[in-house]
Amino acid sequence: MSQPRKIRCSVASLTDHGGRVYTLELAPESPVPRFRAGQFLHLTVDDYDPSGFWPESRVFSIASSPSERRRIRICFAVKGRYTTKMEEAVKNSREVWIKLPYGDFFIGDSTEAVLLSGGTGISAFTAFIESLKPDAAKPVWLVYGAREPGLLLFRDMLREQYAKVPNFHLLFFTEAGSESLTHEVAGWSRIPPCFSGRISLDQLWPKIPAPAEKTFYLAGPPIMLSTLGGHLKAHGVPPERIRIDAWE
Repeated sequence: MSQPRKIRCSVASLTDHGGRVYTLELAPESPVPRFRAGQFLHLTVDDYDPSGFWPESRVFSIASSPSERRRIRICFAVKGRYTTKMEEAVKNSREVWIKLPYGDFFIGDSTEAVLLSGGTGISAFTAFIESLKPDAAKPVWLVYGAREPGLLLFRDMLREQYAKVPNFHLLFFTEAGSESLTHEVAGWSRIPPCFSGRISLDQLWPKIPAPAEKTFYLAGPPIMLSTLGGHLKAHGVPPERIRIDAWE
C-alpha cells in the first residue's frame, strides 16, 4: 500500500447539486500516490508550510477512479463551520492541500455485497461501482438514499453501469420527490425500484435473496450508520458482516 503524501492542488471544477451539496474536482500539482477504491483523503483549505505541522482538515472519501492519478474527485455537504469555510474557499478557486491515501474500507469478494449509501456517502462506492465489468460473477446491490432526487449523485454513471452489468442491482430511496424520480428512471433500459422515505430494511429485505448471508457496507451520515447498523443486527446479520465507513 502506498505511503501517504501531501500534495498541493488547484480547483479544477465545482459542481453545485443544490442544498449546499457539491462535487469537487481537484488538479494535483503532481500525480497522487496509488490508492484503492474505498480509501479517503484529508483536505485542508488553510495555508500549509511543508516544513511545519499539518493544519486543521477534514476527511473525504475519494470518489474518483484509482486510474485517475492527475485528477481527484470528492463530494461534500456543507454542515458546519469547516465545510462552510471550505465552500467559500473552493468557490473562489483557492488552492488546497490534500494528503492521501488512508483507510481500508474495501469491498471484499468472499461474499455477495450490499452497499448502503446515504447522501455524499456514495463517494465511498463510486470507484468500485465504475470498475464493475459486464461479466461480474457476484451480484452487488447498491441501496442509495438522499433527501431528494437531485441529491442522488453520479446518476449518469449509475444508469450506465446498471444497464451494462446484469449482476449490479440498484434501489433508490428519497425522502421527498419520489414521484419525479420514478418518472425519470422510467426511461432507463433497466428500471430500478424507487421508494419514498429513508432507507428501510423492511422494504429492502424482500428485494435481496437471503439477505442475512450478504456482507453489508455502510457509508453516509453518522445517524444513518448507527441506525442501520443496529437494524441489520436485529435482522440477523452477524456483526462481522457489517462494515462501516466510520471516519466522520
